[in-house]
Amino acid sequence: MNSIYIKVFVISLVGFLALFGGIFVAIDNTYGTEEVRETTEPVDVETSVAESEIPTTEPVEIDDRSELEKAAEVSSRINVIAFGLNDHLADTMMLVSLDPEIPRLDIISIPRDTYNHIEGHDGLGQKKMNAIYGMKDIGGVNGMKKYVSEFMGIPVDYYVRIDFKAVEAIVDTLGGYEVRVPYDMVYDDIYADPPLHIDIKAGKQVLSGSETVKFLRFRQNNDGTIKEGDIQRIPRQQQFVDYMIQKSLSFKLPSVINTIIGSRYVRTDLTLEDALAYALKAATLEKENIQFYTLEGEDTMMGGVSYWIHDPAKLEEKLFELYGLN
Repeated sequence: MNSIYIKVFVISLVGFLALFGGIFVAIDNTYGTEEVRETTEPVDVETSVAESEIPTTEPVEIDDRSELEKAAEVSSRINVIAFGLNDHLADTMMLVSLDPEIPRLDIISIPRDTYNHIEGHDGLGQKKMNAIYGMKDIGGVNGMKKYVSEFMGIPVDYYVRIDFKAVEAIVDTLGGYEVRVPYDMVYDDIYADPPLHIDIKAGKQVLSGSETVKFLRFRQNNDGTIKEGDIQRIPRQQQFVDYMIQKSLSFKLPSVINTIIGSRYVRTDLTLEDALAYALKAATLEKENIQFYTLEGEDTMMGGVSYWIHDPAKLEEKLFELYGLN
C-alpha cells in the first residue's frame, strides 16, 4: 500500500472511537509485578517459649508501581491506540484518551519515527515506533497495545486499525470537510496504486471524501516549492480530527457510529455495545474539553537514519496532568 495513504487512516476514526467506546480494562497490562519480601523475627535461644508459640510474620507486599501507574489503575480513563498500516509498518499513530466522567477527550499524536528500542530487535528500522506492528511473534495489534502501553506508561485498552476508505465514507456521511487550504496543492505520482493526482486550490472550501483524502495525503508540490515531513503534517491531521468530532456531535451522530463500527475498512476490538454505552456518558462533551497534543521531542540522525527522540519529562508532565497528579 502506498505510504501516503497511511497519513489519513487514523484521522477520521480516532476521535470517534475514543469518544464512543471502551471498557476500562487493561488487557495488555505491562506494569511491573509486585515484589514479595518475607521476613521473620529472630528467636531468642535463651527463652523457653515453645516453637509453636513463636509469632509468624505475614509476607510484606511491596508496591513498586509509579504514581502514574497507580493513578491509571483507579482512573475511569479509556485509552485507544489508533493507526494505519504501510507494508507492515504502523503509521499516523494517535493515542486517544477519554475520561467519560468529565467528559474529556485528549489525543496525543505519536510521530512514526519515534525512537523505541525493543530488546532483540536491533535493526535501524526496527528501533522506530512504527515497526512494532510488523515484528514477528510480538507484533500485530496486541504488540501495538503492549509496547505503546510500556512506552507511554499507561494502559492501552483498545486498538483501532483504519483504512483510508473509511475517511472518505465518514466525510461524505457528514456532508464534506470545510477547510481553508493554505496553498495550492499540485502533485502527481504515476507509480502510486492507483495513480495519484492532487490539484486543490488554496482558499476556504468544502472538500468531498475523496478530495479530503487527497488533501491529507499531500506531501509536496511537483515543483518542489512545498515539502512536508511527518511532524509538519500532524497539525493538519489534528485539525481534521477536531472538525470531524464537532460535526459528529450533531444530529448525524447515529449515522457516524454506524459508518464507523460497520465499516469493513476499520478493525477494532471495540464492540458496538461498548461504544454506545460510553457515547451516552460522552454526549455532553464540550469543545474546550477536546485537546490535541504531539509527543514532544526533536529530530536526530543515528547511523544515517532519522529518529524522533521524545522528551520523557514532557511526556510525564502531560500524563500527570491527564490523570490529575499535578
